[in-house]
Amino acid sequence: MFIEEITFRNFRNYESLNLHFSSNMNIVVGGNAQGKTNILEGIYFLSTAKSHRTSIDTELIQNGKSWFYLKGYVKARNSSTIVEIVNSSDEKKKVKIDNKAQGKISSIIGKINTVMFSPEDLSLVKGSPSERRRFLDILISRIDPAYLHDIQDYQSAIKQRNELLKRIKEQKALRQTAGSESFADTLDSWDSLLIKAGSEIVRKRASVIPELSKLAMEKHEQLTLSKESLSIEYQSQLWKSDDNISDLFQKKLKDGVDQDVRFGTTNTGPHRDDLIFAIDGMDIRKFCSQGQQRTSVLSLKLATLELMNLRLDEYPIVLLDDVTSELDDKRVSLLFDMISKMPAQTFLTTTGLHDFRDNHLERWLPKDNAGDQQSGLSVFIVENGCVRDGNAH
Repeated sequence: MFIEEITFRNFRNYESLNLHFSSNMNIVVGGNAQGKTNILEGIYFLSTAKSHRTSIDTELIQNGKSWFYLKGYVKARNSSTIVEIVNSSDEKKKVKIDNKAQGKISSIIGKINTVMFSPEDLSLVKGSPSERRRFLDILISRIDPAYLHDIQDYQSAIKQRNELLKRIKEQKALRQTAGSESFADTLDSWDSLLIKAGSEIVRKRASVIPELSKLAMEKHEQLTLSKESLSIEYQSQLWKSDDNISDLFQKKLKDGVDQDVRFGTTNTGPHRDDLIFAIDGMDIRKFCSQGQQRTSVLSLKLATLELMNLRLDEYPIVLLDDVTSELDDKRVSLLFDMISKMPAQTFLTTTGLHDFRDNHLERWLPKDNAGDQQSGLSVFIVENGCVRDGNAH
């Protein structure tokens, strides 16, 4: 899969920009705060309808403007797709796929598959469980489209159940009994929907984690020269075995209904799940250095690339944002060596091409038949929101 062309309108510091990319390697060069990361952010946004840097979409709108627009032309093994997103300060995001308006933003998932490596990745191990669940949900949705529907059904059911719990709580506070039976019947209905969708979510998460953990362990051994062992464990209230998820979910909902009413929210389900990362059996969040945490996230992202290729028979687009400044020279070389063996379109931001000379990375760049490092390589120079062709440099 690769993105041929992208159009920006009023996105970050780009008022109007159109770029054509190499299907192999694309290097975006620029100083700090010039706009190089914004290019990768735009590609990632077309992939997920979310930014990797902010949860507030209006922050992506150029100063003084009221909307932004992105359009990408993508080619996969057996298809080509046009993806468009428009977002305004006073309306919700709108998505078009192949010129057809989509009823759900989530329709975009799987149309442009990307894996982003960025300084913000540390939140995957240091941040809240919701960030790890989101990472896992996006990954599984890309390799199993039915999972996306499970997530949507679950989110709808839990929203309705929580609203009903609050109504029951209010009724009890007013010491009213009228209507309590109908509330109970409705609660049972939402429980059934919650159990059906939630059990599938837990089952699919539990089936993916062992494979992801094995791949991450292999990548981590390569990055640490076999000095450390990484493991990823799925932590869920509902996962004991594949046989009893629904029964266990139903029991926990029933046993916890009084607590749920008291708090006005559902306290059991896959929305409480987490991933536990450990190095040599030690919880990364509690006992490991930031360097170890960062290497673990790299291993996770590399494992994601391999898993998606195994399931989809093609690599996603690789987005490397400022990795050369975040890692030591050895880790950078090992990372690039591994990615260079993957036939994936790659984007890399850097403050200067000297990074390649300093880290001896010229051998990683694509070569033509004569051995020159220019075949399949596009270079973009970014200065204060202006982008020019840098291949002549």
